Order: sequence, then C-alpha cells, then structure tokens
Amino acid sequence: MQKMNIHMLVIAQLVLFAACIQCRAIDDVDNSIESVDESDDGGETHSHQQQRSPFEEDWIKFVKKPPPTLIQTLGQSVEIICEVMGSQVPTVQWVVGRLPLSEIDSVESNVISESSPSAIVRVRSVHIIDHMLSEKRTYTCVGRTSGKTIYSTTVVYPQPDMKDLLQVRDKPFTGPQKPRIVYNEKFHLDLVDSNLVLPCKVHARPRAEVFWMNGEGKLIEPNHRLKILPSGDLLISNIKWEDMGAYRCIARNAMGKDTADTFVYPALKEEK
Repeated sequence: MQKMNIHMLVIAQLVLFAACIQCRAIDDVDNSIESVDESDDGGETHSHQQQRSPFEEDWIKFVKKPPPTLIQTLGQSVEIICEVMGSQVPTVQWVVGRLPLSEIDSVESNVISESSPSAIVRVRSVHIIDHMLSEKRTYTCVGRTSGKTIYSTTVVYPQPDMKDLLQVRDKPFTGPQKPRIVYNEKFHLDLVDSNLVLPCKVHARPRAEVFWMNGEGKLIEPNHRLKILPSGDLLISNIKWEDMGAYRCIARNAMGKDTADTFVYPALKEEK
C-alpha cells in the first residue's frame, strides 16, 4: 500500500510538471505575438479579441540577440549565440564580414528546413570561430521567415597583445574537439497531423554520433512515424496529441558529448 501511494505521488508530480511546461510554452507564444503587434502598431497593445490568430501571421523576433562585441583570447575559440522565434519555421544563418543591409536581405538562406504555415518555432543557432583572428571581424545573425528578415551584428576583436598572435593568427585550431550542438529548436508548436523536422546540427572533430531520446529518457527507435535522418535531424510524421513533450538530441564522440532539448506542442485544430 505504501509503495502504491509513493507511485501515485510520483505520477501526480510528473503531471503537474508537464502542465507547468505547457502553460509556460503557451505564455511564450502569447508574449511573442503581443510584442510583435506592439512593434508593428507604434506600441499600441491589442486586446485578445482584436488579435488575429498567430497561425495567420508572418512574424519573427529575437529572443536572444548576440552581444555587440566580443574579445577572442589567445588560443581560444569563440561562440556567438543567437535565438529567434517566429512563424512558419524561421531559419537562422550567419554572414561573415560587413555587408550593406540591402545585401544581407538578398543573401540566400543556406539553412534547409521544413516549411509549415501553421508552425510557431523558437530556433537557437551558435556560430563557432575555431581559428585565431588577426583583426576584428563582423558576424551577423540573420533570422528569416517566408516574408520577413531580422539581423543583429557582433564584432569580434582579437586579443590586444599582437606579439603573441604573430605565430597563430588566422590558423585553424587543430586536434579533436568535443561536440557542440550549433543549430536546434527549443520549442516547436504545430497543428495535430503536421510533419515536424527537429534539427540537430553538430560541430565536432572527429564526427559525432547523433541519437535522440524521448521525454521518458528512452532512446528513440525508428518506426513508421519517427525517423532519424542522415543529417541527425528527427522527423516526426503526423504528430499526435500524445507526442507532446521534450525530445533530447545527444551528440557524442571520443572527446565527450553535448545535448539539446526541443519541446514539441501539438495544437488542436480550431473548429470552424
């Protein structure tokens, strides 16, 4: 009887935890939509009755901008992190060098992603500089949806003491590197019966093995609806309500491992 009570308590705690995560995810979407509405209308706040459905909007915003400047210390790689959230599966790419904004707008995306008019997604991208810079360099995070583009720039300066840089500048760092997941989604909301591709791009040397686990901590085995693509991305076909939860990408090589979680939220279709 005591074991049964403990078991029921654990189940209740898990249900409560899942409910909290769902509420937080929905709040994230609501806050993002309100922020976009305010910026589009001179700061005017829309009531919930006046707002259009987020699925009908084409929008994108920064959740985490990269810092304006960074300094690279001697012999160390640099990571620049950028996060965006938006509709229709937004993408993030990096432009190296200073370009006019008009040219940034015209740069074709090098990120291949599934297009879904009903999706709302939060994307995280990490740009790694794995060589020593000889001079300052500009890196621009470019976020895109089908019709909108946003960008934010970071200038990276090499360590000021140039005497120590004479032998190492502009040379790539050699040797094995621990895996680093550089492109993934932190949150993916889409309608039930949609197809999802959860990206997991990895920077590693030697190449990392990529596998996925579900919210129960079990390895995902490919089946008729779940498939790990050669790129390491996870394909979920015809998502169901019971697919809601956290999915963890794990990248591993001889030097270590890295993990990244994506919370998937299947939304029920509105009845007309």
